[in-house]
Amino acid sequence: MGAVALPVMENPAHPLRKKLWLAAGGLTLFVMTLAIGNSLIDRQKAITADAVGHDFLAFYTAGHFLREGRADRMYDLEAVRRFQQETGEANHLALKKQSFGPFWNPPFYAWLFVPLAGLPFGTALSIWWGINLVCLCGAMILMCRMVSESGDWRIIGLVPAILLNSLPFHQALNHGQNTFTSLFILALTVWFWRKAAEQRSGWNALWAGMICGLLFYKPQLGAAVAIVLVLHLGWRAVAGVAITSIVLLAVTVISMPGIIEVYLAKMPGNLAWMQEVNSYLWERHVTFKAFWRLMFQGHAKGETTIVVKILWMLSVAGMGAALATALYQNVKWKRHHREKSPFAAGRLISATIAAMPLLMPFYFDYDLLLLSVAAVLFASEIVAQQREMSEEDRWLVRAWVVLFVVMFFNSSVSGTIRVHLAVIPLTVVALLHIRRACRVDQIAAA
Repeated sequence: MGAVALPVMENPAHPLRKKLWLAAGGLTLFVMTLAIGNSLIDRQKAITADAVGHDFLAFYTAGHFLREGRADRMYDLEAVRRFQQETGEANHLALKKQSFGPFWNPPFYAWLFVPLAGLPFGTALSIWWGINLVCLCGAMILMCRMVSESGDWRIIGLVPAILLNSLPFHQALNHGQNTFTSLFILALTVWFWRKAAEQRSGWNALWAGMICGLLFYKPQLGAAVAIVLVLHLGWRAVAGVAITSIVLLAVTVISMPGIIEVYLAKMPGNLAWMQEVNSYLWERHVTFKAFWRLMFQGHAKGETTIVVKILWMLSVAGMGAALATALYQNVKWKRHHREKSPFAAGRLISATIAAMPLLMPFYFDYDLLLLSVAAVLFASEIVAQQREMSEEDRWLVRAWVVLFVVMFFNSSVSGTIRVHLAVIPLTVVALLHIRRACRVDQIAAA
């Protein structure tokens, strides 16, 4: 989630900035204490090298099958399970018996892992971590530049100080996930999106669309952002998304004939097998579907009940309608105002990113690190305009802090009490950001 770089002011004595630095320092000491303690306790209770990076196994598996010319095996659950168990035994990984991770991504994404699949698993995982850390650095540089108007390192430095202490950061790193790649793509999309809104440049809109199209390697990350982007920036953004989508589709069709049919046929069944045939960890999904499913069905196996489906659809419809209202207000404001300000777009983008997990049926908690972009945009407006926060903004800060804290114990508590604790503050954060986006008339050009 990463409630990064919350609003601070130029005044060196500003209490919020001091509190954030104290919190970041405390979290750093806490994480360091855990790391030192982990190295001293009994190995059976410690987090060891053989217990990390297991999510990368799914990517490594897809690359292996594509490398061998058996692309259809990527979505064959039994073939995936067998290969991952064999890989785990050969590399002494601490896998549970019969445990494995399906490959959920579209087929074209597997090409990225073909070179890595030719290497030993440990070597491939190390390279993968390296690639993602480079992406993380790129994302943090972009976010630091978003708040760089202040020129104050005490403000800019809060971006890495808080992001690197957030739970989603540690989850993504330990699991070997691709969240840092997603964060970089999203941050770069937002960079060009704001430029397009500020400078009225068609090239920036085109670039924003093309980069946004890359997010469809995880459709749940790209869908809401792409829809709002193209409706906000117009046909050039549409062209950008279309260019990337056509290229990725062509790569898939030409290099893997018939795989799209396999993907579309297999994916619904694979997802149902994982979530309905097995006892699923719904608390790891920060979505409206997970909220209602956990409340009414807990970890019980079986199909989602009609009551849960109705409540889920009503929740999504309500949040979607609120976001659509913010989009309408923003587009209307842009048509009637010639001021070149990125803040109106920033409010809309923040609202979209905050609402995105709740609108999706599938969104893991480690990908909440992407919300840090929304928090930075919020901070950048306050810092650049050098104004005191309104009472509404103060409530938004409080909601961000609650979400940041809740994430540390959400997965261990929510499953027991059957109330998804993280969804509640995230809903508040999303609605407050949407409310700000609807009030674009308050914005004074910087």
